[in-house]
Amino acid sequence: MSNAYREINTCEVCGNERLVPVLDLGAHPMCDDLVEIGSSRECKRYSIDILFCETCLTAHQRFQVPKQDLFPALYHYRSRFTADVLRGMQGLVQSCEERFGSLKGKKVLDVGCNDGSLLGFFAERGAVTIGIEPTGAATDATGKGHAVFNDFLSEECASRVGAAHGKMDLIAFTNVFAHIENLREVISSLRMLMAPHTVIVIENHYLGAVLNGNQFDTFYHEHPRTYSLRSFESIAQSLGTQVLSTEFPARYGGNIRVFLGQAGAGALPPGTDVDESDFLRKFGVLSSNVGRWQASKRRAIEDLVSKHGKLRAKAFPGRAAILVQLLGLDENHISAVHEKPGSMKIGHYLPGTRIPIHSDDELFALAPTEAPLLNMAWHISSEIRSYLAHGGYTGPVLDILEPQDFS
Repeated sequence: MSNAYREINTCEVCGNERLVPVLDLGAHPMCDDLVEIGSSRECKRYSIDILFCETCLTAHQRFQVPKQDLFPALYHYRSRFTADVLRGMQGLVQSCEERFGSLKGKKVLDVGCNDGSLLGFFAERGAVTIGIEPTGAATDATGKGHAVFNDFLSEECASRVGAAHGKMDLIAFTNVFAHIENLREVISSLRMLMAPHTVIVIENHYLGAVLNGNQFDTFYHEHPRTYSLRSFESIAQSLGTQVLSTEFPARYGGNIRVFLGQAGAGALPPGTDVDESDFLRKFGVLSSNVGRWQASKRRAIEDLVSKHGKLRAKAFPGRAAILVQLLGLDENHISAVHEKPGSMKIGHYLPGTRIPIHSDDELFALAPTEAPLLNMAWHISSEIRSYLAHGGYTGPVLDILEPQDFS
């Protein structure tokens, strides 16, 4: 394992110095460390060891991998390939419009804008669209007509954005606040871009949904922190704002969406009251459930391989890297994983394995088989099944993680 990480011992949200170890998943490769097919390069592995703050109810990666390693120029994820992600973005824009009225002429900054998909939905409503994106996906967003700064959010970057566009009306983070390495720097950078009327909307995995749904695969290296509502109340205070409203979209198996701003920034209903009193105990249950799932799912997959030979798999969301490693799956279990045509993941191996990623075109060209297809995007199971059926796949599908695995 490389030593290129930063160890966290203090809560980065509230400063609490007594963090509780709650979940140790062992050492894993980075979820976007995709080795080209034919290369002999081996992925580095980093610990996934989760610490919990009982004060602000934030979960932390104890060992944080540098952002430049996690999000290099050649970063393979693109928002546009996942319908569930696009629907969530449309819902976020609609919610903003319902709360603040017309978005026409409003300056909207999307931090971590990826390929510009979210900015596209804002642009359809007449907003002035600006993005910050550190990876090569910035080229995709720029090509769609958005003003994009190819960088990480920092005080220096915020200064450049402000010089070019002034203060923002709306600043959006969609599943990006979990990716932030230096929270203090981000908060100081946001202050530079905010006016008294500015509203920040953050959508992220919700820790309560992660615990209730046994979504331990969301604790991959790209997520230094996983947040509760109380986390965002503390963050709002650091920004000199307050939580104006809270929503809980179903995206990713349970998200939290918070609107932060000054009182009077918009005609918003009160925030949602949620019970977050039992998170520490639920981490204990989750840790136990991981071991149960490992044993039962590994046994089920080995039985299928014994009966049918190597399986094929559908989809490689980053979070699946954890599941593959915990199950010890390799090219002896899975012959290939299939992704949508055009995906930058095609032509690579799954991180830490020699399982190749191929196009769905190859999957749909195969003759029907009794062997089940292993769905690695279990959190969007309905979308995957619908997509497969539309493509003509008629065989059985087995989700790599299912609710009944814990019953």
